Amino acid sequence: MQCKKIMVRWLGGAMLSILLATMAAPAFAQDAKPLPVLPKDQPFAAFIDSHNVAVAKGATAEWRKMEGVALDATNKRLYIAITAIAKGMSDKEGDIQLPENPCGAILMAQLDDKWDIASLTPVVVGGPYNKDDKDYPCNKDAIANPDNVFVDAKGNLWIGEDTDLHRNQMLWMWNGKELKRFGTWPTGAEITGLRVEPNGTLFTNVQHPSPMNIYPYNRAVVGVVTGYVAGDDFTSIELPKGADLHRLKLASGDYQVLARVAEAIPGDHDVSFGEITDAEGIKMNLCNNPDGNMFLPTDGEGAEGYLYTNYECTPGGVGRIYIKQATDGKWSVIEGDTVDFSAVNGTWNNCNASVTPWNTAMTSEEYPADVEDEWTGGWLPVVDAMKQHLGKDANPYDYGYNVELIPAGGEDDQLGTIAQKRYAMGRFSKEMALVMPDSQTVYFGDDGTDRVLYKFVATTAEDLSEGTLYAAKLTQDKDTLNVKWIELGTGKDSDIEAAIRQLDSQFAAAQ
Repeated sequence: MQCKKIMVRWLGGAMLSILLATMAAPAFAQDAKPLPVLPKDQPFAAFIDSHNVAVAKGATAEWRKMEGVALDATNKRLYIAITAIAKGMSDKEGDIQLPENPCGAILMAQLDDKWDIASLTPVVVGGPYNKDDKDYPCNKDAIANPDNVFVDAKGNLWIGEDTDLHRNQMLWMWNGKELKRFGTWPTGAEITGLRVEPNGTLFTNVQHPSPMNIYPYNRAVVGVVTGYVAGDDFTSIELPKGADLHRLKLASGDYQVLARVAEAIPGDHDVSFGEITDAEGIKMNLCNNPDGNMFLPTDGEGAEGYLYTNYECTPGGVGRIYIKQATDGKWSVIEGDTVDFSAVNGTWNNCNASVTPWNTAMTSEEYPADVEDEWTGGWLPVVDAMKQHLGKDANPYDYGYNVELIPAGGEDDQLGTIAQKRYAMGRFSKEMALVMPDSQTVYFGDDGTDRVLYKFVATTAEDLSEGTLYAAKLTQDKDTLNVKWIELGTGKDSDIEAAIRQLDSQFAAAQ
């Protein structure tokens, strides 16, 4: 999903020369030394520079904005949102040659008994596109630029948009045959944080809304739908008009705000929701981009627990609130805090999210400096901010990973959250990671242009610290994309992190 801050840009077509080569990359700043490059024999290059290693090994690098990933475990179907079928996917060259569609599509894979993907086929397609329609260039009764996706307990696919091609962005439900409009978002707002619990609770956020919207939607919010069970039938909501253009409208139920950017987090008297601080705890930024939600229930009914929410900014962050549902369906926020990422050298561009089968949270870092556009347009403009945030020089090889979040307490020597970067899962533009029911196989969205589809298989179930990373080579048969997996390598978090730490002094000298 798109971060609106100027230092974050969509990936361009030109790729950074593979870091395994010996040519120098751009400098950190004027008169600074060139970016140090990985030695040709670096044993962990597949995990530190996954994109360029995958390309060098023959993986298909033609995906355009591969966003959310959702699983229908009952029918073993995996859905991937493609915001726009464009660039390398539709240029009539290479492995992918689909018809161009600026409105995007949802691709579906039928998984086998080992939760493996053999092929992908479009099942929900946006458009048609009409450039002369100023309000709805993409058909108002179809999806436009799908981003967030989630499957409810009844097998319905929920689809949230990230688009400029509908006047107001829409939340849809697709039952396999019919597409129905469940909600419309206030002007300028992106639908993020889409999550449907087994009991039908639907979480979703309002990201970067227009400041001219009606309160509380003049600022980003995190919320939950009450009075409606996701998957129940409803009548499609009409398109908004007048003042409703500046409100969130639902076909059924009500939207309850749980957290609002810049407001105090209950139980944390020092930090506001969305606040990013420097190494001394002084406020640097209020991030108006709440993104992926991760709900970790603490009871058997899903009526209370920890709700983690990503802050999609640079530097990034994650907020945590403890919430509880009353008998009338309304939720209360009991307490909260901000996740401390100092043990993993901070985080950035925390985008979409998921929950593991063993009830831990999984946040994702987008846009690492692994291609030229992200180095010059993404990393260099924020290197000083990252240094201020950390209180020391930042190493770009520290970002572009999934981070597993585990509530701490009990006999642990700390309260709050334990953050563990999963280096073995590779470094690339992580939209999100989704762990399959075997607790070993993981699929990813990679949000950018000319990117790669990846799979990770953990060595041990419920332990993502070690495993094998794969990249997909595609062949096309009509509109079906057949997948062959290329093994990139097997690695362990501790070994990969140690290799990154060996680069710290080089980057410190280059700044």
